[in-house]
Amino acid sequence: MTSTALELLKKSDPLTAPSPAVIKLMHALNRPDSDADELVKLVEKDVVLTAKLLAVCNSAQCGSSQQIASVKQAIFFLGFKEIYRLTLAISFGGPLAQPLLGYAIEARQLWHHSLVTALATQAILSRANPMGFDPSVAYTTGLIHDIGKLVLNQVLDPDTEARIRECVEVNHLSRVEAERRVLETDHCEIGSLLLERWKLPEVLVDSTARHHEPPLEPQPQLSAVVHLANCLAHEVGYSAGWLAYAARTNEGVIKALGLQNEDVQQLLLDTHDALQQVEELAAVKE
Repeated sequence: MTSTALELLKKSDPLTAPSPAVIKLMHALNRPDSDADELVKLVEKDVVLTAKLLAVCNSAQCGSSQQIASVKQAIFFLGFKEIYRLTLAISFGGPLAQPLLGYAIEARQLWHHSLVTALATQAILSRANPMGFDPSVAYTTGLIHDIGKLVLNQVLDPDTEARIRECVEVNHLSRVEAERRVLETDHCEIGSLLLERWKLPEVLVDSTARHHEPPLEPQPQLSAVVHLANCLAHEVGYSAGWLAYAARTNEGVIKALGLQNEDVQQLLLDTHDALQQVEELAAVKE
């Protein structure tokens, strides 16, 4: 970690951490011995989260014909994975939906991109999961992989953004490389520091830090899945900000995950089809 990243994080306005219930839920997903009853109890400890979750579950977008009056019923009718996704949408939807002027990102644009990336991780793991990655953890990382942009946005004044733009257009650097040259850090490093401060699981911290440059040796890590999911989201048109095209795909990731060209083509179609789900999840209000 660079000293610059730490200084920028200290100087920035603090972002509100997820509720303790959500943080405990993320940790519980990393444990093989966690069960549905434990997860229900975690969510129910957060009264506001429970109320919002039940409101969403009883809305038309969830399509349940039953009145859902408890978290346990919600899991029964909709399934744990769906409830987990909705819980994260409620928890992170507010911060990620705000406009980021320094990145030229309009309101909800980053949120939509984050949701597409999260759903793309599921499509990838349904086709290739050589390391046995947990789909729910992959979804979480896909959702919050760009959270560092919320911090860096606070220092991206017009002059700084112009210098980053010049690095991309004149020097042909990627967006991340340009951020490092101008700021001596990037949104990946800042994001990982923020998640570490929130005491989120190490796998989320590491995958966020490395999602643009995932290590592939001796074996791919979860960051490789998030990297590819992020690139798929850009490919289908769900990008955030005018410099989104400066994101680059590490071709070695495809091989490391055991994917063939036809798999990638199908993943592009799957990611495009996920746009319907994105519209539904993005409608969730904080």
